[in-house]
Amino acid sequence: MTGFTAGTAAGLRRRIERAGGDYPPLYPAVILSASVVVTLASAAQRYPFDEVWWVVAGVVFAAVTLVLDLTLPPSSYACFGVITSTICFLMVPTPSDAAPLQLALMTAIGAAMYPWRTGIVVATICLAVIVCFGAFGDLDSPALYGLGVACGWLVGYMVLIQKRLADNRARVLRERADRAASDERRRIAREIHDVIAHSLSITMLNVTAARRVLEQDRDIDDALDALTDAERQGREAMTEIRTIVHVLGTDQQRAPSPAPGAGDLMRLVDDYRKAGVDIDCTLDGDPASLSDPVGAALYRIAQESLANVVKHSTGARATVNVLIGDDVTITIENPAPPGRNRPGDGTGVDGMTQRATLLGGTLQTSHRGGIWSVRAVLPLRAIADGAHV
Repeated sequence: MTGFTAGTAAGLRRRIERAGGDYPPLYPAVILSASVVVTLASAAQRYPFDEVWWVVAGVVFAAVTLVLDLTLPPSSYACFGVITSTICFLMVPTPSDAAPLQLALMTAIGAAMYPWRTGIVVATICLAVIVCFGAFGDLDSPALYGLGVACGWLVGYMVLIQKRLADNRARVLRERADRAASDERRRIAREIHDVIAHSLSITMLNVTAARRVLEQDRDIDDALDALTDAERQGREAMTEIRTIVHVLGTDQQRAPSPAPGAGDLMRLVDDYRKAGVDIDCTLDGDPASLSDPVGAALYRIAQESLANVVKHSTGARATVNVLIGDDVTITIENPAPPGRNRPGDGTGVDGMTQRATLLGGTLQTSHRGGIWSVRAVLPLRAIADGAHV
């Protein structure tokens, strides 16, 4: 029995929610309850039912409209059904009649739930009913009832405006959340791209060097050094990837592992040198003066550019110049003859540009005279301390 009652209550709740359209369930529940109360009060006022058929017709029209409200999608037929019920009650006049209150309720519903023109039509018909029964019937105080209809329309229209404002706010919040999610996906994609591109580039160079040493010189020690360095790079890449995947796959809050920064720039250059890339590096200024986001962006830009040297350059050579003053400027150049794939053909340049832009800096690339150049200018401090780059 308890299950049956719970199922009935749940079914009634779903019907009330559907009757209210996009409004919260409380709105249609209050309106329908008020309509039932007014209908019962209007019928009770006409006791002992001298003209019983008009009363029966009024109750039947109201009851049928209530049933249709709870079984069919919202439609303007409900307003006109209740207006017909009110007309039936008004055919049997009574002092201080409650029946016209139905017209105020229907006007509020028409203004809140239906198109603007439909709401105006409902309000006009309700006012016409009051005027007709006030002029040709025995309806007391028609002006007061007419004021009630006008107030009903105003309340319904205000509810409609409030709902539209709430819908617009919800839409703005969804768009903002979508943008934030999209920005986060791009940031994660940049991190994974940089980690994989850098690690695979150095690993490939070390494995190639080890193979050549074994084939040409049979120098096992040099080969082992190259393979050890390749193994170290692979383990570091796996550690970073696991960290990223862990952050994506858990809701637990924990301190993030420190990102590489400007202080790691020379270690990055040394890794590529060990792998066989000829790099001429100049560092002018104090890397410690850079904020963490700027240092991380500087490192990632250098990392991506040096990975592109391995992938796209005809010769394993590059120059890296870093100047730290009022701002920080990094320039990376490497040979890239015309007609070959250039680093800008992929997504790496877009990622570097996004990093610089998020910090309030700029990044430019050029391909002139067989030289591919990447030049980034970053502020010493990020625009926002919490900027994700």
